[in-house]
Amino acid sequence: MMRNLRVLVMEPANQQLPIDTARPNGALGPAYLVGALRAAGIETDYYDGTVGWPGDPLDETFFNRVEQEHGTIRYGAAPDRLAEVLSGYDVIATSSIFTAQTRMHFEAAAIARRVASARGRPMLMVAGGVNARALKDHFLANGFDVIAMGEGERVIVEIVRQFSQPAPDFSQVSGIAYRDGDRIVTIPVGRAGAAAQLDDLPHPALDAMPLGVYRDLGIPHAGVMPKGTMFGAMQTSRGCQDRCTFCHISVEKENIDELGRVGFLREFSAARVGKDVTLAMSLGVTRLYFEDDNLFFSKRRLRELAPILKRPGLEYSNVNGANLRFLFAKRSNELVVDTEFIGMLADFGLRELVLPFESRNFEVMKKYATGKYNPDIMDSAALVRALKAVGIRLAGNFMIGFHDEPWESVLRTKDFARELLGEGLDAVGFMIPVPYPGSLDFQTRMLDAASRAAFNRDPLSFTDRMHWRAKPLFPTAVPGGRLEAAIRDFWLELNPSGYVAQKLERNVAIPPSVSGHHQLAGVGGE
Repeated sequence: MMRNLRVLVMEPANQQLPIDTARPNGALGPAYLVGALRAAGIETDYYDGTVGWPGDPLDETFFNRVEQEHGTIRYGAAPDRLAEVLSGYDVIATSSIFTAQTRMHFEAAAIARRVASARGRPMLMVAGGVNARALKDHFLANGFDVIAMGEGERVIVEIVRQFSQPAPDFSQVSGIAYRDGDRIVTIPVGRAGAAAQLDDLPHPALDAMPLGVYRDLGIPHAGVMPKGTMFGAMQTSRGCQDRCTFCHISVEKENIDELGRVGFLREFSAARVGKDVTLAMSLGVTRLYFEDDNLFFSKRRLRELAPILKRPGLEYSNVNGANLRFLFAKRSNELVVDTEFIGMLADFGLRELVLPFESRNFEVMKKYATGKYNPDIMDSAALVRALKAVGIRLAGNFMIGFHDEPWESVLRTKDFARELLGEGLDAVGFMIPVPYPGSLDFQTRMLDAASRAAFNRDPLSFTDRMHWRAKPLFPTAVPGGRLEAAIRDFWLELNPSGYVAQKLERNVAIPPSVSGHHQLAGVGGE
């Protein structure tokens, strides 16, 4: 006889380096998991460990800042409070996307273990997301029972149903990894495992998320927005056609049999996109953040979506995936800015865009970024001017410190950022490429036996510092300390003083009063 189970999809408390910004969770992935479980008739809630339940005092969650021994600052609900929350559930599911939060997922699993022991009833810990998949052995060694190896919406339902049986047998669930005694069992997703037609996935349960709390905090995942904006996230597609070596899903594209086509480009239909927009607006959302890996991959498709996306009182931000080559068109054997396409973006409501210029050095772009943008033949200044002409707020992101990149190349990229600020960029951010687990860069680093042994011996000493503003963990042509200083110095030097001042106010090491919220957030990058 199956048991009726209560499931909590949670995002743990967070940790950041002292130079960074405190932001709430609220990722889109957990909303899809809640939607899938509820659609299957399984009682499910969502909990954001950085802000707690709606109505929880923020000075006990978001503004609860604790400096940790390893140098980061933890913010969110205290461990004792998390234990109270977890005690009401049978299954805890987390989505681990950001490597720097690995410690926080391990903390949640340890708390769940103590709660289960105290109450004398088992509690199943499930993790998914690219970081959990890449580090599955370490997650399974630190309190997790099952790792979802592909898209989570289908597999989480099967995991919970199996756990509800009198004698659960996870060998019957495809697309997972779990521990069986001293060995780890991986059951592949298979080549047909990932959803080929994304419309079969449930709608994300945005209604389960504390959108009102996020609105009042006014701190989006990136970028800026007017105070009091109710915001949420959406996808029109998943996956990407490029193979950048630093992308945390780059290895997954080479492992189709085990993981399915989770990293490959797939689309939601226009009708489905329209329903997701309507559902978000019904919750009072007035700003939607695209979470596509590459929103611009098909101009034809985006033109089809434009009249569906265009709604009175609704605006959009794209601070995630925007490969810039699609903003150009070939005319008379020359690449020119596609002003018609840009006008269409503004017309349906795009108000904010982060441009990943990456590097001024095209040799670097070819080696690490699939050559996806060529600043030698694509007029970056004209692109910025065209986007500003239609009223879109623009930030540019730039990467410096690839492991074999010389200082002269770093300075060239800095000058590139300065030039584009002069053409109209509102802000610029700099980042050091990080070899995240799941990336080809990480795989290359782990070919060194000593590095691999050190990582496996103490993974948290690495993951805590896997941050694009931290000193590189592995050797680089430019000394790591010099790169770490450059990231901050370039940002302070080039950005407008007012922007810098407002961003610094949200530094995680300087918790403001609960009543003293500011409009802008972030230090260093968008």
